Amino acid sequence: MSKSFRALGLVGLFFVGAWYSGGGARTLPIDGSSELVAAPLAYGNLCVYFVYGPDAVSGAKVLTLQEALERELAVVHETGTVNTLAVENRSPDYELFIQSGDIVKGGRQDRVAAVDMLVLPGSGNVPLPAHCVEQGRWTGRVGESARVFQKSDAFAAGKELKYANASGQQSAVWQTVSENQSKLRANVAANVTENASPSSFQLTLEAPAVKSKVAEYEAALKTAGSARGDIVGVVFVVNGQITGAEVYGSNTLFRKAWPKLLSAAAVEAVAEHAGQATTQPPTARAIEHFLARGGESEPVGIRSSVNENALRGHGPASMMYGNVLNPNQDAIELRVEGGRSSVAPVQELLQTEGRLPVVQTEGQLVQTNDLPVTGTVFAPVTLPNPAGAVHVRGTDNERASGRVQTNQSNLRPAPPLNADGNRLSSSRAENRSTLMVESRDPARQNAVIHRSYIKK
Repeated sequence: MSKSFRALGLVGLFFVGAWYSGGGARTLPIDGSSELVAAPLAYGNLCVYFVYGPDAVSGAKVLTLQEALERELAVVHETGTVNTLAVENRSPDYELFIQSGDIVKGGRQDRVAAVDMLVLPGSGNVPLPAHCVEQGRWTGRVGESARVFQKSDAFAAGKELKYANASGQQSAVWQTVSENQSKLRANVAANVTENASPSSFQLTLEAPAVKSKVAEYEAALKTAGSARGDIVGVVFVVNGQITGAEVYGSNTLFRKAWPKLLSAAAVEAVAEHAGQATTQPPTARAIEHFLARGGESEPVGIRSSVNENALRGHGPASMMYGNVLNPNQDAIELRVEGGRSSVAPVQELLQTEGRLPVVQTEGQLVQTNDLPVTGTVFAPVTLPNPAGAVHVRGTDNERASGRVQTNQSNLRPAPPLNADGNRLSSSRAENRSTLMVESRDPARQNAVIHRSYIKK
């Protein structure tokens, strides 16, 4: 490897400060040697490449979301809004790390975290941006609380789902969940949904036929993730094509994340299995090139603060919700009339009888098919005013009206939120082939805590 390329790889991979301490696979031949990326290990159509690096900082006390929920040191609350939950770190001395792609089970719908977060001890309720990985349910499942969420060891699976989640595309999240369910059903030759909620991705991941196939990959590859103390990341290749990578600031954090990352990669491999010979995997140098160049923006690239986006629409307002009746246009704007109350443009159409009719665009709801918008709408409103008119604007700017029907049983305030509870500052760099999301901790000299590379 040339010195210039090695330097580029080091710049792309190893961060200014890191934090945290707290059988059956085959090694495939590669062209050339590498000091940054290991030779690939493979099982079936899945290859993993481990990334090596040092731990720069140690001693921080941090729990993952799964650890904290299992120890009852964290609570994820239902807020009544699909795309914002509330997370509470109840530990007096441990920070809480939430990774974009973490799934929580229960509430009114299963959700996936949309951003990385580092929540301080004793945080109070902190807004957690999220997407729904289940469509149609808006009540608690039997045996589950509708108010709080259970721990899930599952993680967002498939590059399409990860990209939709990281890009804030709720409709695309629903669509990719449905597509993944169809692929898994075909490739395991069994039913992968539950009558309790057929659209739940979490329940699909719990299907016995899926778990059995995933277990084969885990048995072959899992122990390799703990074989060395300097592994800080992993790149996944499915059917010979890079699908993404996760790189962390320390081996300890990587080891905690590795089981769920591998499980998700195995789900993707099962879903994408084509029943043909495995394609020759990329070389280690090609993997290093991907990592070094994946975060470089091109003209299509964007840079944005996740914290600022996450807080949009929050503040002293409470949450009002009701049913929009029979507006058939393709964009809606909700305003409550009467008194002093007013409502900003609707943020999100959350449920439409199990369908996928809308996406959020500049604060409005744009219909994505010809189905009527007849579902549940959530919007911020300053109380008191329990009811108001829905103004519906079509593409020709003609207006019509519907009604929001509310009563005291379905009008409830959102939990008070601590808007400063997430200490991470996240940014994105996007080019034609890859989205890279980077999370830094300003309190640790702006150290890069986590980078996620998602292939398009």
